[in-house]
Amino acid sequence: MTTVPSGVRAGRVESLVRKAARHRLGDRICSAAAGFLRVVLQTAALALPLGAAAHGGLSMDEDQCKLTVGPYSMHFAGYQPLANGNREFCEDIPQVGPTVVVMDMVDEALRAMPVEVRIIRDTGSGGGNEVGKGDGEAGPLDAITLLHLPPRLYPAGSVPLEHNFLQPGRYVGLVSAGEKQQYVSRFPFSVGEPRTPYGSYLLMLLVPVAGFLLYGASGRARRAAEKARR
Repeated sequence: MTTVPSGVRAGRVESLVRKAARHRLGDRICSAAAGFLRVVLQTAALALPLGAAAHGGLSMDEDQCKLTVGPYSMHFAGYQPLANGNREFCEDIPQVGPTVVVMDMVDEALRAMPVEVRIIRDTGSGGGNEVGKGDGEAGPLDAITLLHLPPRLYPAGSVPLEHNFLQPGRYVGLVSAGEKQQYVSRFPFSVGEPRTPYGSYLLMLLVPVAGFLLYGASGRARRAAEKARR
């Protein structure tokens, strides 16, 4: 029986320990790189324009534009027939000019309630949150009102409105319902102002960077694994 010198055994043990350490290092590098890439993608996704958060009572629900008025909801659809034909939009209006908006009541209860609609210029006072208080009263609100449909019943369940926007800019829509107009929806929107897709730019920038870092990390992990096999 051949006896392995203790120094050789110690060298083999040390070599195995180094290999195991390299394997653990490679695993940690890959895990850290994958975690970093996941964080980058989540951050970029959050930076994409979502619309619902930025447009008050308007939001997308199953590919339909929904307007929330208190506990009730309407389907919202906007058109610019002269400029865009039958193309439908949900929040910002693409350009100035004649515009048609149709709000269809989803909840039957709204048909029995007086509904009031205003479109006002956004003066910067909280996106309509402050000027919208007391919508049914005459006063400062009238000075910035472009369109006003007084409270009335819509038994057919559809509220149509037309307006010719002459100037690009920021506006606020105010829709209220109820005998005391107690249910109010406010949604800021723009007309004729291109939206800068900052979230898309961020995604285009971060994904290649994250991919490069992940590739570099995986390369270091491969080299560590190769050294461990030697």
